[in-house]
Amino acid sequence: MSGFDKDLDKGDQEEEVVAPDLPFDDDWDWKPGDRDITVRGPAQSVPKARAFTKYDPPGMCCQFVWNCIAAPRRFGLADANAAWARAKSRRTDQNPPAGVPVYWAGGKHGHIAISLGGGVVRSTDWPEKGRVGDVKIATMTSSWGITYRGWSADWAGVPIPGLGSKPSPGKLGRIDDEAIRPGKRNDAVRRFNAALWSSMPADYRAAHDKEWKSEASDLYGPVSQEVCFDKYVMLNKKDPKRWPLPSKPVWPGPALIRLLGGAPD
Repeated sequence: MSGFDKDLDKGDQEEEVVAPDLPFDDDWDWKPGDRDITVRGPAQSVPKARAFTKYDPPGMCCQFVWNCIAAPRRFGLADANAAWARAKSRRTDQNPPAGVPVYWAGGKHGHIAISLGGGVVRSTDWPEKGRVGDVKIATMTSSWGITYRGWSADWAGVPIPGLGSKPSPGKLGRIDDEAIRPGKRNDAVRRFNAALWSSMPADYRAAHDKEWKSEASDLYGPVSQEVCFDKYVMLNKKDPKRWPLPSKPVWPGPALIRLLGGAPD
Protein backbone atom coordinates (compact mmCIF):
# COMPACT_ATOMS: atom_id res chain seq x y z
CA MET A 1 0.00 0.00 0.00
CA SER A 2 1.54 3.30 -1.04
CA GLY A 3 1.89 6.00 1.59
CA PHE A 4 0.96 9.67 1.51
CA ASP A 5 3.07 11.75 -0.85
CA LYS A 6 3.55 15.25 0.55
CA ASP A 7 3.56 16.66 -2.98
CA LEU A 8 0.82 14.38 -4.29
CA ASP A 9 -2.31 16.52 -3.94
CA LYS A 10 -1.98 19.04 -6.72
CA GLY A 11 -3.00 22.68 -6.56
CA ASP A 12 -4.80 24.73 -9.23
CA GLN A 13 -7.20 21.90 -9.90
CA GLU A 14 -9.78 24.05 -11.70
CA GLU A 15 -12.51 21.50 -10.90
CA GLU A 16 -12.88 20.40 -14.50
CA VAL A 17 -15.64 17.86 -15.01
CA VAL A 18 -14.60 14.26 -15.50
CA ALA A 19 -16.60 11.12 -16.23
CA PRO A 20 -19.02 9.93 -14.95
CA ASP A 21 -20.17 13.44 -14.02
CA LEU A 22 -22.28 15.36 -16.59
CA PRO A 23 -23.48 18.43 -14.72
CA PHE A 24 -24.21 20.87 -17.57
CA ASP A 25 -24.52 21.21 -21.33
CA ASP A 26 -22.75 23.50 -23.77
CA ASP A 27 -25.74 25.84 -23.97
CA TRP A 28 -25.59 26.71 -20.28
CA ASP A 29 -25.39 30.49 -19.79
CA TRP A 30 -22.16 30.75 -17.84
CA LYS A 31 -19.67 33.55 -17.30
CA PRO A 32 -16.64 33.92 -15.01
CA GLY A 33 -17.64 34.70 -11.44
CA ASP A 34 -20.95 32.82 -11.47
CA ARG A 35 -21.66 30.94 -8.25
CA ASP A 36 -25.00 29.35 -9.12
CA ILE A 37 -24.12 26.19 -7.26
CA THR A 38 -26.34 23.21 -6.65
CA VAL A 39 -24.85 21.12 -3.85
CA ARG A 40 -25.88 17.48 -3.73
CA GLY A 41 -27.09 15.70 -0.61
CA PRO A 42 -25.81 12.25 0.45
CA ALA A 43 -28.49 10.41 -1.56
CA GLN A 44 -26.84 11.73 -4.73
CA SER A 45 -23.21 12.35 -3.75
CA VAL A 46 -22.46 8.96 -2.15
CA PRO A 47 -23.58 6.89 -5.18
CA LYS A 48 -21.60 9.27 -7.40
CA ALA A 49 -18.50 8.69 -5.24
CA ARG A 50 -18.98 4.93 -5.49
CA ALA A 51 -19.16 5.20 -9.29
CA PHE A 52 -15.47 6.13 -9.31
CA THR A 53 -12.99 3.27 -8.93
CA LYS A 54 -10.10 5.13 -10.58
CA TYR A 55 -9.21 8.83 -10.65
CA ASP A 56 -6.32 10.04 -12.77
CA PRO A 57 -4.01 11.80 -12.56
CA PRO A 58 -3.12 11.05 -8.92
CA GLY A 59 -3.43 13.82 -6.38
CA MET A 60 -6.72 15.34 -7.54
CA CYS A 61 -8.60 14.78 -4.29
CA CYS A 62 -10.30 18.18 -4.25
CA GLN A 63 -11.51 17.73 -7.81
CA PHE A 64 -12.87 14.27 -6.95
CA VAL A 65 -14.90 15.52 -3.96
CA TRP A 66 -16.08 18.50 -6.01
CA ASN A 67 -17.37 16.18 -8.72
CA CYS A 68 -19.27 14.13 -6.12
CA ILE A 69 -20.79 16.93 -4.06
CA ALA A 70 -21.36 19.75 -6.56
CA ALA A 71 -21.05 20.53 -10.23
CA PRO A 72 -20.43 24.18 -11.07
CA ARG A 73 -17.99 24.99 -13.85
CA ARG A 74 -15.62 26.48 -11.30
CA PHE A 75 -15.62 26.63 -7.52
CA GLY A 76 -12.44 28.66 -7.09
CA LEU A 77 -10.73 26.06 -4.90
CA ALA A 78 -7.07 25.37 -5.54
CA ASP A 79 -6.74 22.34 -3.25
CA ALA A 80 -7.92 20.61 -0.07
CA ASN A 81 -6.45 23.37 2.10
CA ALA A 82 -8.52 25.95 0.21
CA ALA A 83 -11.65 23.82 0.64
CA TRP A 84 -11.07 23.67 4.42
CA ALA A 85 -10.47 27.43 4.54
CA ARG A 86 -13.78 28.09 2.76
CA ALA A 87 -15.76 25.71 4.98
CA LYS A 88 -18.08 27.45 7.45
CA SER A 89 -19.78 24.65 9.40
CA ARG A 90 -16.75 22.73 10.69
CA ARG A 91 -16.77 19.77 13.06
CA THR A 92 -13.80 17.94 14.58
CA ASP A 93 -15.25 14.53 15.56
CA GLN A 94 -14.44 11.39 13.55
CA ASN A 95 -18.03 10.30 12.89
CA PRO A 96 -19.15 12.55 10.00
CA PRO A 97 -22.48 11.79 8.34
CA ALA A 98 -22.52 10.38 4.83
CA GLY A 99 -22.10 12.90 2.02
CA VAL A 100 -19.91 15.49 3.73
CA PRO A 101 -16.30 16.44 2.91
CA VAL A 102 -13.64 15.20 5.33
CA TYR A 103 -10.31 17.03 5.65
CA TRP A 104 -6.69 16.39 6.60
CA ALA A 105 -3.61 18.62 6.89
CA GLY A 106 -0.36 17.33 5.42
CA GLY A 107 2.11 18.07 2.67
CA LYS A 108 1.68 21.20 0.59
CA HIS A 109 -2.00 20.84 -0.31
CA GLY A 110 -3.65 18.71 2.40
CA HIS A 111 -6.14 15.96 1.63
CA ILE A 112 -9.91 15.69 1.31
CA ALA A 113 -12.34 12.78 0.88
CA ILE A 114 -16.09 12.20 1.05
CA SER A 115 -17.73 10.50 4.01
CA LEU A 116 -19.72 7.28 3.59
CA GLY A 117 -20.86 7.39 7.22
CA GLY A 118 -19.79 5.19 10.13
CA GLY A 119 -16.27 6.69 10.23
CA VAL A 120 -15.45 5.59 6.66
CA VAL A 121 -14.57 7.79 3.69
CA ARG A 122 -14.14 7.21 -0.03
CA SER A 123 -10.81 8.64 -1.11
CA THR A 124 -8.63 9.09 -4.14
CA ASP A 125 -5.21 7.40 -4.16
CA TRP A 126 -6.37 4.64 -1.82
CA PRO A 127 -5.22 1.90 -1.52
CA GLU A 128 -2.75 3.06 -4.20
CA LYS A 129 -2.20 6.08 -6.42
CA GLY A 130 -4.83 6.50 -9.11
CA ARG A 131 -7.37 4.26 -7.36
CA VAL A 132 -10.49 5.21 -5.39
CA GLY A 133 -11.40 3.18 -2.33
CA ASP A 134 -13.11 3.05 1.07
CA VAL A 135 -10.97 3.60 4.15
CA LYS A 136 -11.50 4.26 7.84
CA ILE A 137 -10.66 7.83 8.87
CA ALA A 138 -8.29 6.58 11.59
CA THR A 139 -6.61 4.19 9.15
CA MET A 140 -5.92 6.89 6.57
CA THR A 141 -4.63 9.25 9.26
CA SER A 142 -2.16 6.73 10.65
CA SER A 143 -1.17 5.09 7.34
CA TRP A 144 -0.38 8.37 5.61
CA GLY A 145 0.95 10.16 8.70
CA ILE A 146 -1.32 13.16 8.15
CA THR A 147 -3.34 15.23 10.64
CA TYR A 148 -7.10 14.86 10.80
CA ARG A 149 -8.83 18.23 10.66
CA GLY A 150 -12.50 17.28 10.72
CA TRP A 151 -15.48 17.61 8.41
CA SER A 152 -17.92 20.29 7.35
CA ALA A 153 -21.67 20.38 6.84
CA ASP A 154 -21.15 22.71 3.87
CA TRP A 155 -19.14 22.76 0.66
CA ALA A 156 -17.15 26.00 0.30
CA GLY A 157 -19.78 27.77 2.40
CA VAL A 158 -22.82 26.28 0.64
CA PRO A 159 -24.87 24.06 3.03
CA ILE A 160 -25.16 20.38 2.11
CA PRO A 161 -28.83 19.31 2.09
CA GLY A 162 -30.21 16.18 3.70
CA LEU A 163 -27.87 15.94 6.70
CA GLY A 164 -28.73 15.05 10.28
CA SER A 165 -31.98 13.23 9.64
CA LYS A 166 -32.74 10.10 11.64
CA PRO A 167 -33.31 6.80 9.89
CA SER A 168 -36.78 6.72 8.37
CA PRO A 169 -38.73 3.88 6.79
CA GLY A 170 -37.09 2.82 3.55
CA LYS A 171 -33.89 4.83 4.10
CA LEU A 172 -31.74 1.72 4.19
CA GLY A 173 -33.46 0.31 1.14
CA ARG A 174 -33.84 -3.42 0.62
CA ILE A 175 -31.24 -5.53 2.42
CA ASP A 176 -30.68 -9.25 2.05
CA ASP A 177 -30.42 -10.79 5.54
CA GLU A 178 -27.71 -13.11 4.28
CA ALA A 179 -25.61 -10.14 3.12
CA ILE A 180 -25.06 -8.86 6.66
CA ARG A 181 -24.01 -12.04 8.38
CA PRO A 182 -20.88 -11.72 10.60
CA GLY A 183 -17.70 -11.57 8.51
CA LYS A 184 -19.36 -10.09 5.42
CA ARG A 185 -17.92 -6.95 3.79
CA ASN A 186 -20.24 -5.14 1.39
CA ASP A 187 -22.41 -2.06 0.92
CA ALA A 188 -25.35 -3.61 2.79
CA VAL A 189 -23.08 -4.08 5.83
CA ARG A 190 -21.90 -0.48 5.67
CA ARG A 191 -25.43 0.87 5.44
CA PHE A 192 -26.69 -1.37 8.22
CA ASN A 193 -23.78 -0.54 10.55
CA ALA A 194 -24.18 3.20 10.00
CA ALA A 195 -27.90 3.00 10.79
CA LEU A 196 -27.26 0.76 13.80
CA TRP A 197 -24.68 3.14 15.29
CA SER A 198 -26.80 6.26 14.72
CA SER A 199 -29.76 4.54 16.40
CA MET A 200 -27.89 4.07 19.67
CA PRO A 201 -28.36 6.63 22.48
CA ALA A 202 -25.84 9.48 22.65
CA ASP A 203 -24.44 8.33 26.00
CA TYR A 204 -23.88 4.83 24.59
CA ARG A 205 -22.04 6.19 21.53
CA ALA A 206 -19.88 8.38 23.76
CA ALA A 207 -18.96 5.44 26.02
CA HIS A 208 -18.14 3.10 23.10
CA ASP A 209 -16.72 5.63 20.66
CA LYS A 210 -13.10 4.46 20.89
CA GLU A 211 -13.97 0.78 20.41
CA TRP A 212 -16.28 1.51 17.48
CA LYS A 213 -13.66 3.58 15.67
CA SER A 214 -11.00 0.93 16.22
CA GLU A 215 -12.89 -1.43 13.89
CA ALA A 216 -13.20 -1.18 10.12
CA SER A 217 -16.82 0.00 10.05
CA ASP A 218 -17.48 -1.61 6.68
CA LEU A 219 -16.81 -4.99 8.29
CA TYR A 220 -19.43 -6.68 10.44
CA GLY A 221 -16.80 -7.50 13.03
CA PRO A 222 -16.62 -8.04 16.81
CA VAL A 223 -17.44 -4.49 17.86
CA SER A 224 -20.44 -4.07 15.57
CA GLN A 225 -21.69 -7.50 16.65
CA GLU A 226 -21.47 -6.32 20.25
CA VAL A 227 -23.30 -3.09 19.40
CA CYS A 228 -25.98 -5.15 17.66
CA PHE A 229 -26.35 -7.36 20.74
CA ASP A 230 -26.58 -4.27 22.97
CA LYS A 231 -29.33 -2.92 20.72
CA TYR A 232 -31.26 -6.15 21.20
CA VAL A 233 -30.76 -5.86 24.98
CA MET A 234 -32.22 -2.35 24.97
CA LEU A 235 -35.20 -3.49 22.91
CA ASN A 236 -35.63 -6.61 25.07
CA LYS A 237 -36.04 -4.47 28.19
CA LYS A 238 -38.94 -2.67 26.52
CA ASP A 239 -40.62 -5.65 24.89
CA PRO A 240 -39.13 -9.09 25.80
CA LYS A 241 -41.72 -11.03 23.81
CA ARG A 242 -41.04 -9.18 20.57
CA TRP A 243 -37.26 -8.87 21.07
CA PRO A 244 -35.88 -12.14 22.51
CA LEU A 245 -32.15 -11.97 23.14
CA PRO A 246 -30.14 -13.67 20.37
CA SER A 247 -27.03 -15.72 20.88
CA LYS A 248 -23.64 -14.35 19.82
CA PRO A 249 -22.40 -13.59 17.23
CA VAL A 250 -25.48 -11.55 16.52
CA TRP A 251 -27.10 -11.93 13.13
CA PRO A 252 -29.72 -9.18 12.74
CA GLY A 253 -33.22 -10.39 12.07
CA PRO A 254 -35.84 -8.83 9.78
CA ALA A 255 -37.54 -6.98 12.64
CA LEU A 256 -34.33 -5.12 13.53
CA ILE A 257 -33.66 -4.26 9.89
CA ARG A 258 -37.16 -2.79 9.67
CA LEU A 259 -36.65 -0.86 12.91
CA LEU A 260 -33.54 0.78 11.40
CA GLY A 261 -35.45 1.84 8.29
CA GLY A 262 -34.68 -1.07 5.98
CA ALA A 263 -36.68 -3.63 4.11
CA PRO A 264 -35.42 -7.21 4.64
CA ASP A 265 -35.17 -9.35 1.56
